[in-house]
Amino acid sequence: MSKIHAALEIGTSRTMLAVGETQSGGRMKIISHAEIPSSGVRKSQIIDISQATQSIRSVLREIESKRDQSGANVEINTALLVVSGQHIHVAHSEGNAVVEGGKVNEAEMMEAARRSREMPLPKGRELLDIIDQDYQIDSLGGISSPKGMSGRMLKLNTLQIHASSDRIQDARTAAENARLEISEPVFAATCTADAVLEEHERRNGALVLDLGGGSTGYAAYCDSILATAGVVGVGGDHVTNDIAYAFQTTNAQAEQLKTDEASACIGQYTTENSRVRLTGSSALMESRAISRRALDTVVNARLKEIFTMIRETLEENDLIHRLHAGVVIAGGGAGMRDIEALAEQELGLGVRRGRPLHVDGLEGVPDPWSYATISGALLYSQRTGDDAGFLNSILGRFFK
Repeated sequence: MSKIHAALEIGTSRTMLAVGETQSGGRMKIISHAEIPSSGVRKSQIIDISQATQSIRSVLREIESKRDQSGANVEINTALLVVSGQHIHVAHSEGNAVVEGGKVNEAEMMEAARRSREMPLPKGRELLDIIDQDYQIDSLGGISSPKGMSGRMLKLNTLQIHASSDRIQDARTAAENARLEISEPVFAATCTADAVLEEHERRNGALVLDLGGGSTGYAAYCDSILATAGVVGVGGDHVTNDIAYAFQTTNAQAEQLKTDEASACIGQYTTENSRVRLTGSSALMESRAISRRALDTVVNARLKEIFTMIRETLEENDLIHRLHAGVVIAGGGAGMRDIEALAEQELGLGVRRGRPLHVDGLEGVPDPWSYATISGALLYSQRTGDDAGFLNSILGRFFK
């Protein structure tokens, strides 16, 4: 029997379904994936359930077509749901336990953990994850393992990551209408971190940025602990919209300019008179040329806004100087030309693009960083061993 994991991502720009298999050595292999441009989604949230349902049906049909061609006996009806968007919030919580015998024991650690998980969420919110950070005994904080230490009161500090229950329910409804059951919602940014970070980077301090179409998620790690996380409501689609407005183009033309011609840095490879040819989208629209420097200026301004917002958050949490392993950028926006150089300039840290680690099956894909989030969701399913997160099946020649 082999364990098959599935994850669904309903993003602003694309809807993706991926299926992974746990290999004999414990590594995850993506054995099939399908994606199409999203419909009915704006700013990482569903605005038309019927259109979103059709997108999910389309990726399901593609996955099932590949299954049928292989002759495998696998029914895909359950998947994790990757959640992104500005409706995601992160809050600190804590759980306390009295140290009865003067030294902390395992029962008291478990009691602190239980109480931290009993902290109520605000109305209309659904928990995505709760992360243990560190312990405190009386006035001494920053403790990683308190067992056997002396004191009177033990406190466990945690981070609650929660989202709008209505927005998650909309995604569940769209998936259920497509006959796909959602087993559990998971946070996109921490999934991305699971896929792209090495343990030594978490230990030395690293920031992961998940640059999506409608929003940008972030997760910062120090001493192997998630120090802070969240979402800013600006993403790659905002860059596209800015180009369309500035140069009076269609969104399709603006997207092509962004991906094929623009640079995140002004004047990186251009001269003052360098031009970009823009072909008319119809017989009524003439071809014309626009300034490459002007194009880069528009793109640079919006991307700098994203990095400024992230830097301000890191400074507020006194983290910027603790990220010795630097920044890892993933998501569809990570493919932007010169984005590493701009991020390094604005954040003052070393930057690299995040390819999925410890995951096979993506060899040869042109933009592996855009598969980081879905890969991390599959790794999460594998790590937690949630019965609802995977399908048990005899693989045979499944998707070979």
